[in-house]
Amino acid sequence: MNRIEFTLPDVGLREIEGFVWIEDGYLVLEVTDKLLGLVDTDTNLIKIEPNALADLHIKHRPFKDRLVLSPKKIDLLEAVPGKHVSSVQLKIWKTKRNEVVELVAEFNAIKQPQQTSLPADSSP
Repeated sequence: MNRIEFTLPDVGLREIEGFVWIEDGYLVLEVTDKLLGLVDTDTNLIKIEPNALADLHIKHRPFKDRLVLSPKKIDLLEAVPGKHVSSVQLKIWKTKRNEVVELVAEFNAIKQPQQTSLPADSSP
């Protein structure tokens, strides 16, 4: 899967951008935090297990779509730079819409077998 470029809302003098892709069954975020848009201050690689997300969907907008990650626990919200209330919204240019749709479909295909593979009841 190709890496898809995204941005997050600016926080003060910091600009936050990065890439999202799927690798080895994980949703991977590479997040770069830039001071004044010039100096890379920090780059984080965040791997998200499929079952760590309650929902992953796309909000279509006129110029930039939003890839919305809704985690089950707040740990993910704390790992991604910026202020996030209940979800992380990655802003992605509309030109990447088809790639984002493919990413969500692939992620849901990975997540689906994990949800249906519950242990069998071993009672007699």
